[in-house]
Amino acid sequence: MKLANYLKKENVYLCDTCKDTNHLYGDFAHFLKEKGVIADARRVKRLFVKRESVQSTGIGRGVATPHIFCDEFSEFFLAMALVRQGIDFKAPDGKAVHVIFLIMSDDRDIGLHLKTLAHLARLTGGCDLAAALKDARDEAEAFALVLEREKAILH
Repeated sequence: MKLANYLKKENVYLCDTCKDTNHLYGDFAHFLKEKGVIADARRVKRLFVKRESVQSTGIGRGVATPHIFCDEFSEFFLAMALVRQGIDFKAPDGKAVHVIFLIMSDDRDIGLHLKTLAHLARLTGGCDLAAALKDARDEAEAFALVLEREKAILH
């Protein structure tokens, strides 16, 4: 698995602050709708909020990995959100989340969801990715930093 095969810099969402996960998911769904990726932003937001209500997708070290299945996505779709000031995801380590990898697809890609979750856990477990990304100047720099950090675990 390589993030560059799925994560594109135009699918990086950057903001300074966000009130809570509910607002983040709404803003992110609107971002996807504006890009023409989805048609129904309310539905996508609702699915992310519902998933988060089951159990926190915060995995610790400033990272969260929310994931949904929805027929709005005809193929596997990976995006990244960066919240500079952090947001409470009720992560197991109690730390604010700055980096959110959002995983979306229809229900045919369950295996790829699981591989991606495992890959992201490996990527974020060995380094402080959130600290490195928090000060990224823009979406392109954040994207480049993630791919740079990934190279270290692939070799």
